[in-house]
Amino acid sequence: MSDKTMKIILSILTFILLALIIGLFALKGSVVKTDLNKLALRIGDLRQYRTMSRADMSAMMEKAFSRVGYNVVATTEDNLYPSVAEDAGVNIYIRGYNPFKELRPNKKAVNIVYIRDFDSLYPEELSAFDGIATSSQDFYSYVIGNGYAAVFLPEFSDPAVYYPQPREELVRDLLYVGDNDRYSPAIASALDAKLPVEIYGRFWTGNIDDEYIKGEYIHDNDLGAYFASAKINLVNVSANEAKIGIIPSRIFDIASAKGFIIAPYNKEIEAVFGDAIPMFKNAEELKALYNQYINDPKARSEKAEKAYRIATSEYNVDAFVQRLNGLVEFLINEKKL
Repeated sequence: MSDKTMKIILSILTFILLALIIGLFALKGSVVKTDLNKLALRIGDLRQYRTMSRADMSAMMEKAFSRVGYNVVATTEDNLYPSVAEDAGVNIYIRGYNPFKELRPNKKAVNIVYIRDFDSLYPEELSAFDGIATSSQDFYSYVIGNGYAAVFLPEFSDPAVYYPQPREELVRDLLYVGDNDRYSPAIASALDAKLPVEIYGRFWTGNIDDEYIKGEYIHDNDLGAYFASAKINLVNVSANEAKIGIIPSRIFDIASAKGFIIAPYNKEIEAVFGDAIPMFKNAEELKALYNQYINDPKARSEKAEKAYRIATSEYNVDAFVQRLNGLVEFLINEKKL
């Protein structure tokens, strides 16, 4: 090989090496460094979070995480990955009834999914996250048994939103607040027992007698007053919630407002609240409980007070966030971030 050929080859190799070095620096510069003090709440299935059935839980969580010390950015599925949340070192995905349309978890960050109202994720969803937070004790046991990092997180309420504020003009015998978006054992039992239930919620018109329907909407700012003023608050527990022991979020809201509650039987409600929340398994039992408590304000007040202490001390939004943050800190150490 001639010297001239050798020089040409060396020149080409040098050019290629320089190109590779420049490319690596460019790639390195394009990678966004994650900030472990920045937390993104990534909310899926918007329909679930835009109804009267729940106050703005994402806003509650956002404020609580801010109190912990995070710089919080909330995103929704219509724009789940905006540039403003690109450098979030902690990502909390709030899973709705349906899977996320798009999942792009950052491998250089902590990625946790919080699921509620059901007890399963698709296998590809499970593998996409570093940790799982669930309001189902049964599903928590399953994922822990299968080697996933997880935390059992019952629902929560915010005492700053729901607090005792009874108003005389809102007193009624039996109140139910909720949409008719799935079968309600509570309303079915109340109607079978011919109880004077007053319903606020959507999609009831045309499905039950109009005499029971009192409105479609109560503003979140007024819900606490309605709950505190009703002699009895009837709460729904779906068949799936009863089966797997998920405590409906409405339980914590009414308890935080110091409202007296009667609910369909749920093993987890019993485990958390004991006898503070009377429960029934059929219309006959509901009617018996109604007759027992409707004219006994002392008994109602004692049970409401007990449920209030439990909800506000152990299941407020700040306690929820502290438990969830414990999983975050564990995963930061596990991933060596």
